[in-house]
Amino acid sequence: MNARLKVAIALASALLAVPDRAHAQTEERLARGYRTRALAGSVGHSWGFGWNDASRATSDLQFAGFHPQLGWFQTSRIELYGEGTLHVYWRPRAAVFAGLMGIGARYHLHDDREWTPYLLLSAGLGWTSLDIVEIDRIFNFQVAWGAGLRQITRKGPGWLIEFRNHHISNAGTRGENIGINSATLVVGIHWVLR
Repeated sequence: MNARLKVAIALASALLAVPDRAHAQTEERLARGYRTRALAGSVGHSWGFGWNDASRATSDLQFAGFHPQLGWFQTSRIELYGEGTLHVYWRPRAAVFAGLMGIGARYHLHDDREWTPYLLLSAGLGWTSLDIVEIDRIFNFQVAWGAGLRQITRKGPGWLIEFRNHHISNAGTRGENIGINSATLVVGIHWVLR
């Protein structure tokens, strides 16, 4: 098992072991119909883990990103959301990826705690100026999956932090479709609109 996979497993395990300081209060902090807004930034680096045969990807990518998000709770634990994606690459050379994760979902493990771990999966489209062997098109698909931790405050903004695999490829529509996977750390603030 490679070191990056061990780190991802350790992070996910730590998120599931978050202490429950507010468990004595059974009041739901999240509920059906609540809306969310978030502004987040990210840093990422390509890695040999993810969809397709990720070990075939050889480009060394590094980027910083911006992710505005809008969400809507369908139940007290399931949130559907959309996200804008803007990545600015500086390695291997200056490039941009911009797109929209049009459909995403978060499953919150708890609805009654101040710090709530969650799992996420989202998908969408994007445009890139990356000129690397793994990407055969300008227009591509993107998929992100991972885990996070969210502070659910009673009033005002709360923090969010998540680790995700961000995958970009053309879904087999052209060329070899090796695709690129990036280990991505996302940090931001969010609001729960009740």
